Amino acid sequence: MDKAGRNGLYTTRQRNIDIPQGGHMSQVHILVGAQWGDEGKGKWVDILSAQKDIVARFQGGNNAGHTLYVNGEKIVLNQLPSGIFQDQKVSALLSGVVVNPVQLALEIDSVADKVSLDENNLWISEKAHVITPYHIYLDQKNESQSATPIGTTKRGIGPTYSNKIDRTGIRMISYIDDEHRREWLAHLLESSPEFKRSYEENKQPWEEFDQAAKKLKPFVCAAEQRVRNELKKDKSLMLEGAQGTLLDISHGTYPFVTSSSTISGGAISSLGMDPRKITKIYGIAKAYVTRVGEGPFPTELKDEVGRRLGEKGHEFGANTKRPRRCGWFDAVAMKYAAEVNGFDVVLLNKMDILSGFEELKIATAYKHKKLGILDEFPSDVRILAECEPIYESLPGFMEEIPETGTFKDLPKNAQAYCKRIEELCGIKIGMVGTGPRRNDFISCD
Repeated sequence: MDKAGRNGLYTTRQRNIDIPQGGHMSQVHILVGAQWGDEGKGKWVDILSAQKDIVARFQGGNNAGHTLYVNGEKIVLNQLPSGIFQDQKVSALLSGVVVNPVQLALEIDSVADKVSLDENNLWISEKAHVITPYHIYLDQKNESQSATPIGTTKRGIGPTYSNKIDRTGIRMISYIDDEHRREWLAHLLESSPEFKRSYEENKQPWEEFDQAAKKLKPFVCAAEQRVRNELKKDKSLMLEGAQGTLLDISHGTYPFVTSSSTISGGAISSLGMDPRKITKIYGIAKAYVTRVGEGPFPTELKDEVGRRLGEKGHEFGANTKRPRRCGWFDAVAMKYAAEVNGFDVVLLNKMDILSGFEELKIATAYKHKKLGILDEFPSDVRILAECEPIYESLPGFMEEIPETGTFKDLPKNAQAYCKRIEELCGIKIGMVGTGPRRNDFISCD
């Protein structure tokens, strides 16, 4: 693909994919999911962070599951940034993240044989809010008792963000301070009968919660200020998102969303920085679409094709192991994601999974029984749930996708599929994912 885009649609700033050997091509990049999460962000952060000095997660908690294959070994990270396995990088968790301290301490230990993490290369924001055993209890109770469950991971994410907003939560800076943590706990034991009952019935998780504070204390710092100071020294940064655009708390398919801002604007808020310093925004998308949990999904396939996509793509949640709902590529949703994020380039993952399908489909618009044809993504999930996709069919391809190479090495029909996505969505596809490993991608420049 040439720098102007194959169809001349790209009138905004243009930049090349930065996979060169050595040198920084820009200062601050953001990488976010362009669909309902599970797009393969972990792999691409791992790849792109080779040319970055710092990789920072900007939202979410251990409800995220970023899968990487490092030296042939599958590794699932829940809270640690996906760039930790690149040499001589700093990893950071910023203020928009919610931290499960017990699980994070275990995760640090679990990678100790592969990477040595200390206070010099792992910075945990003192402003980040803490997931407590009570938050997990509330999440599980709310989901089990709700007449319309959202399909959360039941890991306390929503209640923690709720307490952050109502100003009753606990931040890492207070959590690692024994005196402050005891004062916070004493206040809740006195003021909340439900909290007290839950605490008394679940003493072991709270003991583990206290113990993890000692483990994490050396890593807790003014992470945002440190990152900003490094940027002043012309260091480079990758801001890593979790989940996906359509799960954003404000711009997603509310209420079937996560509890944080998953879009590129959320990265700026979490770090606290001049947005003019952002030099590239990556969107990660699958060559088809998946969704975990409840909520409308216009292109969902509840037939043999959907089952085949799920089995071939190993579509099971990295954390929950729940099977993902599968469907054809949705150009309406992708156009929306491109608008709210300002994608400079999209990395199209899992193209290899489409090999062997005689026909491929792309949703170009929606049909609603009352509103007619919709070519823009609706805000009301009730409307979205009643939409039927209007498909454009393209010939599939039987050939196996090469693991590496350039765009011309793709089968002709795979090339046509990518070009049509670009035309329909007004985006530039910069690379195509061809497998789970670090080197499994094709450059489209």
